[in-house]
Amino acid sequence: MTRSLLAPAACVLALSLPAHLFGQEELFLHVTSPGLQRVIVAVPEFERRPGADAQGSVTFTSTLRKDIDEAVAIALLADERVRMVEVDAANQVLTRQRWRAVGAQFLLQGTLSGAGSQLVVEARLFDLASGEVAYSKRLQSGTSLAATMAHTLANDLVHLFTGRPGPFLSRIAFVSDRSGSKELWIMRWDGADALQLTTHRSIAIGPSWSPDGQWLAFTSFLRGQPQLLLLKPTEGYLKPISTLPGVNTSPSFSPDGSHIAFAAGADGNTDIYVVPLAGGSPERLTSSRAIDTQPAWSPNGRQIAFTSTMAGSPQIYLMDAEGSNVRRFTVGDTYADEGAWAPDGVRLAYTSFIGNRFQIAILDLRSNARSVVAAAGNNESPCWSPDGTMLAFVSDRTGKKQIYVTDPAGKPRQVTTAGNNLQPAWVVQLQ
Repeated sequence: MTRSLLAPAACVLALSLPAHLFGQEELFLHVTSPGLQRVIVAVPEFERRPGADAQGSVTFTSTLRKDIDEAVAIALLADERVRMVEVDAANQVLTRQRWRAVGAQFLLQGTLSGAGSQLVVEARLFDLASGEVAYSKRLQSGTSLAATMAHTLANDLVHLFTGRPGPFLSRIAFVSDRSGSKELWIMRWDGADALQLTTHRSIAIGPSWSPDGQWLAFTSFLRGQPQLLLLKPTEGYLKPISTLPGVNTSPSFSPDGSHIAFAAGADGNTDIYVVPLAGGSPERLTSSRAIDTQPAWSPNGRQIAFTSTMAGSPQIYLMDAEGSNVRRFTVGDTYADEGAWAPDGVRLAYTSFIGNRFQIAILDLRSNARSVVAAAGNNESPCWSPDGTMLAFVSDRTGKKQIYVTDPAGKPRQVTTAGNNLQPAWVVQLQ
């Protein structure tokens, strides 16, 4: 939704809020359960056997340790405690007892070997309380994919402890002007390996992933009028979604990937529509005189959150997926926009206006509790990691708009630097 919809009254009200809400001190964004205890895993150096590529081995080891350290549910055993353990090669049971004595709950051991141009990794995870093997895996690939093998192993560990996919092979699509125009880009979740997807020299906005990571929907001004397009990033294949006249923006895929909800101003008023991905005529879901935009499908597919001005200022509303049972969702905000569902379906992050700044709020549907993160600069456009443990968002705290991702403690870290970068969209893995 354009920021021009911000009512002047909201600015006046925000200025009357307590001064501590717009201080410069950074407050951490706790997106996981308060007091979450991370499982402590000891990861000693994997045994490197003859034939293992030296650089591939180093890349694998460093990537794996970094990933585990970044995981919300897992913590590496501190190096000083690792050095306290005396390994007895002839008595592995005793060695595992020593690992447990210094505070490790699990022990990840493995070997690195070579097979031609291939790197072979064998890993086993021991539960130090029971002494049993909790997980084992053999990975083999070209040495150039050593980092990918490490990401795969780290993802498996996250899934083992949480039941949800880890973020380490996930990608974030975003809009950047670093090449001179607002184009679509993609990067790893931590900002690495940024790749430009479009070279239209036009304006691209509002990327949204299909659940399987095959398609990326977005709005493009390539042909003059704002049009919804579908891009298959792995092939560069492009096709239009909607042929409605006027503005077509803010696409959102249904959880099963069969439909796309979007906002369009076909008759001079912006409403929410839905269209089958396979093709067909868009179906109109809202018909108020207000501006309705930014649809967001709930993870179970039964509801759609959207932004509307039907109460005067932009607020987030819910409706059933077929357009019925419309009700207001945000009540404690003078402004609410850009709703983003957490994968658990019980939390919604959104952009609010507090202390004369845009800030991120999270509303819990179970308790109706609303938490607001007051931080430096304007913070907006939240999106959740596929496992629901982290948030990506946009902040202008450095002077330009950059994308940040929360770390395991909830502290935001900047993952883009070149140009202005906005509207992150997270997907489990690019197919």
